[in-house]
Amino acid sequence: MTISSGAVSRSLCLGAVLAFAGLAALVPGGVAQTPVAEGGDGPHPAHIHTGTCGDGLGEVVLPLTDVAMAEGEHSGADTVHAIKSSHTVVDAPLQDIIDGGHAINVHLSAEEIGTYIACGNIGGVVFDDDGRMELTIALGEIDGSGHVGIAWLGAEGDQTEVAVTLIEPESME
Repeated sequence: MTISSGAVSRSLCLGAVLAFAGLAALVPGGVAQTPVAEGGDGPHPAHIHTGTCGDGLGEVVLPLTDVAMAEGEHSGADTVHAIKSSHTVVDAPLQDIIDGGHAINVHLSAEEIGTYIACGNIGGVVFDDDGRMELTIALGEIDGSGHVGIAWLGAEGDQTEVAVTLIEPESME
């Protein structure tokens, strides 16, 4: 398996915008929207596992880039929900990932790899963007972690782009 990071595609950006627009509807309107401290609770390892979230989660089959705070200068509104994200290209066709019964699981940290904080089963409505298969899934919190987010998967021939985005729970308090 080869993992590489690359440029974010137009459809990846569109998928993320649409998914966050839907996710924003889940955030209570009265919640203060202040940024979380730099780095939050650290980077989170993420993987594609066999099986399904919960008791059916199996072995890691495709490691993903750690989900971490973006580097760079903040722009725009001062009061925003802090997010962490990752982008990975894996050597597996999207259809095989969907057909194989897989889930994306996010861990608390490399030191606490056995503590799961968010998970999403890979499945749902697959969209066709000019001949390219795309799928967006929800990542639900595990054991009250407060971490929720989305994962976007896009077919690239025999490879799949995977973008994982989590909302930092402290930024929603």
